Amino acid sequence: MATVEQQLREALTVFITASASRDSAEIGAALNRVLELEHQVDSSAPPMLRHYLERRSYQKALDFLNTNRPETETPQCGH
Repeated sequence: MATVEQQLREALTVFITASASRDSAEIGAALNRVLELEHQVDSSAPPMLRHYLERRSYQKALDFLNTNRPETETPQCGH
């Protein structure tokens, strides 16, 4: 079974692809899936991932998941 982060990576990919195609029905379904998975991300998830999800920076969240950055990174934007 895929982890929440793997499922989130897939859902974010679908969402970003749907956004590029401007298919509103697909965007809505994909966004609902992302939000569902976002609620499953627990406090042990990397701080940067949680930060991107909280800020709805979905492209950055996907980039983070794809680069496998260290989990010790913390947001540097002053929030």
